[in-house]
Amino acid sequence: MDELKGKKIAVTGHTKGVGKEIYDICMFNGLDVHGFSRSNGWNLAEREGDKVISHLLKEDFDIVFNNAWFHKVQAKILTNLHTHWKDKEGKVVINTGSSTAYHAIGAEVYENEKKFLRDYCTKNAILYPRKNKCRIHNVSLGWTKTEILADVDDNEALINPYEAALLLVNLARPQDYFISEILVNGKFLPEGTMMKIKDKAVNNVLLDLTKSRDMAATSE
Repeated sequence: MDELKGKKIAVTGHTKGVGKEIYDICMFNGLDVHGFSRSNGWNLAEREGDKVISHLLKEDFDIVFNNAWFHKVQAKILTNLHTHWKDKEGKVVINTGSSTAYHAIGAEVYENEKKFLRDYCTKNAILYPRKNKCRIHNVSLGWTKTEILADVDDNEALINPYEAALLLVNLARPQDYFISEILVNGKFLPEGTMMKIKDKAVNNVLLDLTKSRDMAATSE
């Protein structure tokens, strides 16, 4: 990770799931990493992430792991940072996406926002580096052993969050090539097992969406 030393790194949603693993990997390797979560006063739902976006731009971060999902916020962080940084070499935004951008599960708002992350990154990749010096990446993760699927026992079907985080962190390294989008899936199990996982995921995503909207409403 020596290539990332001296870079100022941000991770949204750094206290659990893939975000925590990203943060911990950076800390373990002695990198200058900063976490953004409600636990340390950064409410991503507040005014759709405006406070966090302003801070990231003002403090001139180099690498942003746009990890935490709140309704409308992930897309807003991506587009705002990319717009401000497209003429700045060395800037990187890496999004934690979802395989639901490819395979609908019945959580339309969530799926559409993850599709936006994927499509925005792939569309702008062709402009790099001639008209777009800021690198933007999206990693569409399949079922991952995070809080949303914490009660699922079929670990074989789930992606290890540490391995997912390692993939994301490695994308931040300087590259001689450009990877705009990666789709990662776990092991496919019998249809009945996969349907159980899907049902739990849908229920928990919809609960998260409701919670996200409620938090946004109370922060206005």
